Amino acid sequence: MNAYDNLEEFTDPPNYDIEEGERSAPRIAFYCDLAKTNGGPALEIACGSGLVTLPVAALGLDVTGVDLARPMLDHARKKAESQHLSIRWVEADARSFDLGKQYQFVFMTGNAFQAFLRREDQEALFASVKRHLLPHGVFAFETRNPSGHNLTDQPEEEFEYSYRSMEGHRVSVSFTQRYDPIAQIMYWTSYRRWKDGDRDRTKETHIACRFTYPQELEALLHYNSFEVVQQFGDWDRQALSASSPSIISICRVSDQASN
Repeated sequence: MNAYDNLEEFTDPPNYDIEEGERSAPRIAFYCDLAKTNGGPALEIACGSGLVTLPVAALGLDVTGVDLARPMLDHARKKAESQHLSIRWVEADARSFDLGKQYQFVFMTGNAFQAFLRREDQEALFASVKRHLLPHGVFAFETRNPSGHNLTDQPEEEFEYSYRSMEGHRVSVSFTQRYDPIAQIMYWTSYRRWKDGDRDRTKETHIACRFTYPQELEALLHYNSFEVVQQFGDWDRQALSASSPSIISICRVSDQASN
């Protein structure tokens, strides 16, 4: 499975924004704070519908967003235009793109790092980051912490949350999961159910996410010429622990690689 197989969740941007928007407030604030601290120009890889890109641009920074899903980019572009924000949007594969420009702040959020399912994909991503990072620039991203999540198989549906869709329907979201411990990949199947008049509707989508352990991640970054400057376990900047939901890493290219 490659990145192109992981786009089913991203075909309905308006409802994606509703689902993710409220839950995203802490991470939006986190990345906006980093953007203010580090300055621009800024580049968001796997920017999606611009949930974080637009608030960062609203700070007055020069911002570029790159993503593989055209519907998400089209929606992001419309939102930026309505807010009179000038953002460069690029449809490209994060593993191979080259914008011919370098940035002071490069970031990737929404656990997008987990879409890179093989070591080769992860390393290609890091090569893209290095290609676009100014000397002494900062790269920040997060991934789910394996020990902070249930990685057992769950063949029975489990309710996750509900929301009111753009169409006015109350949508119930549930999921099943299957974990491959050798590949360290979780396969999630999501079910969105709602009533359309008297008819029951269901939308089924699939996504695969790679779980990377903290020491594994540290080694991966090290051997790809990054050093971790700071690392947190949650958006409130708590220290990483076994129960932390996330591994949030703030990195620079190592001095040895820069010389």
